[in-house]
Amino acid sequence: MLGFDDVEDRLVEALRTCQRYADRERGWQRIRSAWPEISRDVFAGDYDARGGEGTSSDVALRSAAMTRQDVAEMEEAFGWLDAIDPADRKLIGLAIGQLARGRREVPWVKLLPAMDLERGSEGLRMRYGRAITSICNRVNGGNPQRNVSTG
Repeated sequence: MLGFDDVEDRLVEALRTCQRYADRERGWQRIRSAWPEISRDVFAGDYDARGGEGTSSDVALRSAAMTRQDVAEMEEAFGWLDAIDPADRKLIGLAIGQLARGRREVPWVKLLPAMDLERGSEGLRMRYGRAITSICNRVNGGNPQRNVSTG
């Protein structure tokens, strides 16, 4: 039985997993030749395989590779959005994007321009709550109209 916070957390994790996907097109465009363009600089020290100029602690670690389970959970969570109205899908995407960046709360006022609105941040918050609750009901096999305000 998934609750509101569970669904929200799964969507945040799905977005983070999606962000870890390798951008194959950009990677292909970076390939220039089979020979590396790296030359050893005697004064800077040896070349660091992770791209640092000196010690490897200068370079942030890459995120770990995704597992099949990570991808399956991401696809399942994104599949939940198929039954949601496209306008609500956009709102969920914007809100989950804010939470995936590490924010504790969604800045609803900042989402107004992206939703082509000038006011009504509280209405966006309530609309988001109804959409996530609808997903909860659908995932848990309940009546999709129960516990959802349609007003």
